[in-house]
Amino acid sequence: MNKDTFFIGELSDMFDISVDSLRYYEKMGLLHPKRNPDNDYRQYSMEDFQTIVVIRELLGLGFHMKQIQDFLANRSLDSTIQLLTEEIDVISQRILTLYEQKTNLQSRLLAIQHTMLADIDEQVRLVHLPKRPGIMISEENLPDSYVDYSMVQYVKKKKLEINAIGFCDCYTLDIQGSNPNSDYYRTENVFFLTGEAQTSDGFCLPAGDYLSLYYRGSLKKTKKLMPRLFDYAKTNHLSISGSPMELCHIDSYETSYQEEYVIELQLPVTVSSCQ
Repeated sequence: MNKDTFFIGELSDMFDISVDSLRYYEKMGLLHPKRNPDNDYRQYSMEDFQTIVVIRELLGLGFHMKQIQDFLANRSLDSTIQLLTEEIDVISQRILTLYEQKTNLQSRLLAIQHTMLADIDEQVRLVHLPKRPGIMISEENLPDSYVDYSMVQYVKKKKLEINAIGFCDCYTLDIQGSNPNSDYYRTENVFFLTGEAQTSDGFCLPAGDYLSLYYRGSLKKTKKLMPRLFDYAKTNHLSISGSPMELCHIDSYETSYQEEYVIELQLPVTVSSCQ
């Protein structure tokens, strides 16, 4: 069927776009309908029809309206090649960004899965650990409610990225300075272990020997279980070489259920060469 003109409702149905969108294209100068002298209805030409085809195709490819407007105003073979080339570059960068996001998410997931494979049995073990990069959030005692605030302030100041979900927030414990009547130890500092997926600010836990104990449940258990590490060191004639630490592998960032928390207590020690 030969057809030279279209009413706005016809185009709306054919292209499955709103009447308001067609009027917007007209306002932008992309469509040029004439008015029917009998009823003042808009009548769109075949040229307008083709323009809508191009607009819908470019929108589907991810171009924004300003790009489309500029392209239609200066359409040539060179401008078509340039438009497609530039969009390929944009998509390539988007793919790279998505790949980096995927890698980041995989690191978080693997960290959680690795924690779940640990021996969470409240037994003390002597382990040798490599250097672990991190970010020191605060070098003073912080109430739990201030940790997130301090982290956000630190990120803003240092322009570093810190991921909380799937990464380990840690606390060096000040046992001597703690209130004996409290359920929790006072902390000397707050830091995050960042792994390879995040930027470090130069802080790291040194490679070396550590006593390690994993437990599941409320953080109140730290104060009950920490003496086991000191007893193990004494029994096995290990020299304590640093302050004890509480590493929260899974806590309120990952779950609202304290029974799902997985906490590791660590105590740096020196193993005698004659042992």
